[in-house]
Amino acid sequence: MALIGKIRQNTLIVLLFIGGGIALFILSEMTSGAGGALGPVMNRMGAVGEREIDRNDFERTASAAFSGGDAFQNRDQLWNFYVNEAVVKNEAEDLGLSVSEEEMTELQYGANPSPVIRRNMTDPNTGQLNTTLLSQIRQDIENNSIDAAIQEGRLNPNFKAIWSYQRREIEASRLQEKMTALMTKAMYAPNWQAQDYANEQFGNRKVAIVKVPFEEVDDTDIEVSDADVQAFIDENRSIFDNPEETRQLTYVTFPVTPTTADTNAIRTLLNQTAADWAKETTEAGDSLFALSNNGTYQSVYQTADRLSPVVADAVMNQIEVGTVFGPYTEGSAMKLLKVIDRVSMPDSAKTRHILRNASTPAQFEEADRVIDSLMNVLQRNRGKFADLAEEFSQDPGSASNGGVYEKVTPGQFVKPFDNVLFRTGTVGNLYKVRTQFGVHLVDIMSRSRSRQLRAKVAYVVEPLIPSSETEDVVMAKAQSFLNGKSTLAEMKAAAESMGLEVKTSAPLPVSNYTLADLGSGQDVKDMMCWAFSADKGDVSPVVYSFTDQQLFYQNNHVVIALADVLPEGLPSAASVKDALQDQVSNRVKGQKLAGMLAGSDIEKIAAQYEVTVDSISSNPTLQSLPRIGQEPKVIAAAAIVATGNTSEPIVGRNGVYFVKPLSDASAGTSGNLPAARSQINTTVRAQNGNVLLPALRAGTDVADERAAADCQ
Repeated sequence: MALIGKIRQNTLIVLLFIGGGIALFILSEMTSGAGGALGPVMNRMGAVGEREIDRNDFERTASAAFSGGDAFQNRDQLWNFYVNEAVVKNEAEDLGLSVSEEEMTELQYGANPSPVIRRNMTDPNTGQLNTTLLSQIRQDIENNSIDAAIQEGRLNPNFKAIWSYQRREIEASRLQEKMTALMTKAMYAPNWQAQDYANEQFGNRKVAIVKVPFEEVDDTDIEVSDADVQAFIDENRSIFDNPEETRQLTYVTFPVTPTTADTNAIRTLLNQTAADWAKETTEAGDSLFALSNNGTYQSVYQTADRLSPVVADAVMNQIEVGTVFGPYTEGSAMKLLKVIDRVSMPDSAKTRHILRNASTPAQFEEADRVIDSLMNVLQRNRGKFADLAEEFSQDPGSASNGGVYEKVTPGQFVKPFDNVLFRTGTVGNLYKVRTQFGVHLVDIMSRSRSRQLRAKVAYVVEPLIPSSETEDVVMAKAQSFLNGKSTLAEMKAAAESMGLEVKTSAPLPVSNYTLADLGSGQDVKDMMCWAFSADKGDVSPVVYSFTDQQLFYQNNHVVIALADVLPEGLPSAASVKDALQDQVSNRVKGQKLAGMLAGSDIEKIAAQYEVTVDSISSNPTLQSLPRIGQEPKVIAAAAIVATGNTSEPIVGRNGVYFVKPLSDASAGTSGNLPAARSQINTTVRAQNGNVLLPALRAGTDVADERAAADCQ
């Protein structure tokens, strides 16, 4: 009762407490991403203008559309598609452009399909568009039988998502084509421009050019100031303008490599494997043994030049057939090999065949019947082969040519056919051969006189990788190095005292997932997330371990620090001074040389610096000059400086240049305006067509919020 009385006396406080709890609960639900007013914001991956990119839609598309390759590269590729698609659609809506359903059908199934269809639906074996599969897919879609096709195994379980993504690709591609056409068709060269260009093409002028290399000024004779760096940045704003904040990492790597003990352990293992392999006495047993022990088996006979130079001579001249050779080291692996067989074979053969396709027992039975019948006919009259091949052969590559294949080399055809053609068959005889394609009637017409020794070889391969104990030792070394280091200065000092190399990355955005010498993956993403939460000069408290993507062992342990924070926009001179040292140094040297040599004659300059005077024919339309390269300022000076005069010093890309025209430009005009106009139109339209999408993207506000989830 006393407690109830207390509650009654403090009713207002109790109500405020309960109300606060309810408010916190509601706010939690709203911001959890499960729903509510703020839920969609949590599911947002970014925005392009007013178009939002939904994280759930992105993840569904990523899981369906990409089944292999680098996962981070795939996600970055997909992100760029989402951004480009939104940019294109925003612009298309403003222009009133669209892709109708009839047009989409034509782009998917028509005679001139979209480049996206050609990319995705080309048969890798023939290089041709797989129209049969495309027609079947269309039929399944129109008959609403996609689910049945998936259940029957004819279509990928993710087909619906894959096809939907492909449709979006086709639409975006077609809209971009339409916008490019609108822009390029609006561009043309007027008469005056075409006439000027035509005249310039014939305005050849002989000029003398001297280049004084920047190296003529010693590094100790100049000083590169922040003002020099800033001037260089200002002159090249488009290159240095940073579209988003980036960060630079400084890092020390601890590579994990196999020790002598690790290598000896692998050699011991392979010696035992070699003893076991030697017990196999059949080709089937040898091939199965190799494949079961991380090896390879080459069923095709190889010439010496197709084998590794490490073992080619031994395989052809030293190792007995059936003998195991090794262990031996090749590259980053230790290997065994066994010579399965070695024979002398013709270099080529001429053959003809009739193929009856078959894939089921019933089809093979029917194919056997047809081939047997044809063989009976040909046994009586071999001259009918070409006619019978044209009528009965189902090989589109040879039926119209009488079934003939010339200059066939060993291993070019499937194994049963190859064996008959080069080993077991006799020239002039007919053979019935079964392969995975069906049943062949084979006529061996001739074999080349030239022959080579060829060998069939199987390998057992053991990669030279460090043991887990070695990985632990290197990890402990990296951890010991990290301990007690909290600043970049401390990390650099420790690395210098230990003789370790310190590396600095290029400026990296938060979305970055790769480092040039370390690879890509989650470790790099973790580095970037840390870097964008740290202060300049901080050292990460974590040792980052990288895994070899082929052999799946830890191949590098890395300690990192945050070297610099580069905000959006132009960088400060101090932040890029070291990176631009060489370029700005050359610029300062060029200015010094220009000041020293202004007003000098070209012959005097050449004699002073012992450089060659190049005599060159130039005209204003050239992109580069022989022995000079791409120096636009030099080409311009060659066009405008008066004959016999020496130009002012020109600070170019590779040195300081002086130009002295030796003759006037060719007089007269050209009447070939159509050719000049066509050349201008082609060049300008191609250039602008290539930059349309990047230009549209640069003019669009893109909010990249991927890191909001990546760095949780």
